[in-house]
Amino acid sequence: KDSQKADLAAQAMGITAKRLSELGLVDEVVQEPLGGAHRDPDATAEALRKILAARFRDLKVYAIERLLSNRQEKLNQYGEYGGG
Repeated sequence: KDSQKADLAAQAMGITAKRLSELGLVDEVVQEPLGGAHRDPDATAEALRKILAARFRDLKVYAIERLLSNRQEKLNQYGEYGGG
């Protein structure tokens, strides 16, 4: 309930960029500009543009069926939800 403790809460819950990357739940971590993304939205947008353009170039050599299959395999590795 205290926004000042958001980083501490994220670390406690294991939802930091580093941890999500280690678990394979994210494809890439984008470094924020000094002071955070909200301090320099233009630099943040440029960093995202560069990474997305590079990844699109990497992926466009694959057939859509292969991309979908790879995505499904990745999602299946996350486990199953047993709720009901």
